[in-house]
Amino acid sequence: MNGAAILDIVNRAGQMVRRLEKYELLDEIGHGGMATVYRARDSSLDRLVALKVLHPHLRRTGEARARFTREAKSVARLHHPHILEIYDYSGEASDETYIAAELLTGPTLKDFIQDQGEVPAEIAACIALQVAAALSEAHAKGIIHRDVKPENVLVHRDECVKLTDFGIAHMVDTHTFTATGQILGSPGHMAPEQVEGRECDERSDVFSLGTVLYYCALGRLPFVGRNPHHLLKQLLEGDYPDPLRLRPVIGSDFADILNKALSRDPADRYQNAGALADALNAFLEELEIEDPPGLLSEYLANPTEVRGRVIDRSIRRCLSIGAAAAKRRDIPKAQSALSRVLAMDDGNERALKLLGSLGRRRRRQAASLLAGSLLVLGIGTLAYAGWIRGDPASESTPPTPAAPSPPPVERSEPPSEANVPDSTHVETDNVETDNEEAAPSVEEVQPKRQSTTPVQDRRRWVVFNPTPSNVSIGVDGGPLRPFGPDYQKVRLRVGKHTFRLIGGEGCCKPWVRTIRVPPGRGDFQLDARLEFKPARLYLRGPAPPEASVRITLPGDREVRGKIREILKIPMRTLTVSAQVKIEAPGYEPYSSVVRLRAGAEVTDHRFALERASENP
Repeated sequence: MNGAAILDIVNRAGQMVRRLEKYELLDEIGHGGMATVYRARDSSLDRLVALKVLHPHLRRTGEARARFTREAKSVARLHHPHILEIYDYSGEASDETYIAAELLTGPTLKDFIQDQGEVPAEIAACIALQVAAALSEAHAKGIIHRDVKPENVLVHRDECVKLTDFGIAHMVDTHTFTATGQILGSPGHMAPEQVEGRECDERSDVFSLGTVLYYCALGRLPFVGRNPHHLLKQLLEGDYPDPLRLRPVIGSDFADILNKALSRDPADRYQNAGALADALNAFLEELEIEDPPGLLSEYLANPTEVRGRVIDRSIRRCLSIGAAAAKRRDIPKAQSALSRVLAMDDGNERALKLLGSLGRRRRRQAASLLAGSLLVLGIGTLAYAGWIRGDPASESTPPTPAAPSPPPVERSEPPSEANVPDSTHVETDNVETDNEEAAPSVEEVQPKRQSTTPVQDRRRWVVFNPTPSNVSIGVDGGPLRPFGPDYQKVRLRVGKHTFRLIGGEGCCKPWVRTIRVPPGRGDFQLDARLEFKPARLYLRGPAPPEASVRITLPGDREVRGKIREILKIPMRTLTVSAQVKIEAPGYEPYSSVVRLRAGAEVTDHRFALERASENP
């Protein structure tokens, strides 16, 4: 075995050291479809690096090696604080194929968001600004990334994020579909023109960055299909959930940025990453966030504490924006800012009063308009009546009638506390777009002054009753906290709140509901039954292709399938013991019992079929 072999094993001081030329491979830190990434030590320069090694079975594939070469040469031209730095490349003539790069310390953005949940819109904007800066640098060098996604954005030293993996950049002829028809890239993040095989440019990366921004702020991707065909159909039609309806706390200004970045037609998007960055900076500047990199660094180091500070500051700033807009009679702007306040702070008194003043102003304007209309109508009616009678006076200046008094504005009795409209949160399946006519008045949102309900009764304890109990719970976009002795209930204002429950170890589908906590005495019981994810079973062993599998579950339920395919087992409980039976012509039946867990990774269950004995 010569020195160029990829994984030479040598004995050094009694320890077994895996080597790739001058690099000592310390441990594996990532694994993908094309390569494995190791934490390695450069023995020449005595520094740690990330070594990305092409899988052995792909080394002789021209397209795979070309992709590696393209990534190395593309990124080597880029020197930017938010782009992964390339140190070394094996070269096209080498028997091995690897890239040595800067070793980043943190998780991918996808893992970070899955751990923290959706982040405040302000933090999402700070993240996107750094990715946009990286893309601007690449675009200036004529490089289109074509694979911007949360998995390719890494958190570094709890300080910033960096864009990685330029592996499919510049793939002009093969950047969409390979010879087998398989999409090369990430369908859920690709721009429609990229899926259709049309020319990609800077705006294609803007679209992909829009999906990342959406993912950060809403905790889910904009395009999620039942299968690849459904996903591509949604993407090509621009069919994604309205971000403001899904999460009102982001506010309409931020939602507008998302919608523009995700426009189906490239001409309707931001025309480059710099234009998107300008919009994000304007959003942050209005909220008086003057140091986005500093704020992001603080958040990455301490998400829970900084999240609270960001929300509190945004509430104060949006109140100020709403008050100023109301004073200059900019009703849409005032409503937008104040609606966001109420989404972040249920029942904020200052926001309710300001919205109430907008309602009174509209009624006064409507009354004045009605009075003016009646006055004009009255003059016209008198003149017409005199002309019909032949009254000579009607041919001269008609008498001026007294202006009618404006009709009194009818005030209904304010609703009782139990019927107070809730303008703080809206349910995701039934949302009206805020407009001037829809703004609530003071009478519409304040309880009766004669109400005998004590002020403290405006809050209630919400007691969690989850099934299963191994869940983490987030309230109103807050961080997830594990359910247990230290967290079984929470005290909330009366009104609508969004509850998010995530099963432990991926056992269940997320449970997200917007539920109104009504006024009343005693605790409010929140019952939440999560739907268990299927267990997955992979049976491996020698068997003919025609071998069949039958899984028998409690309750006489059965799942049938084939050998060497992943069997999905519907689960009604967290764990279950299942009977496995494998049959094939010419073999003795094989039976066994396996323990399955909801949402568990593939279970590698080995078996061995024995040939049936021949009858004499």
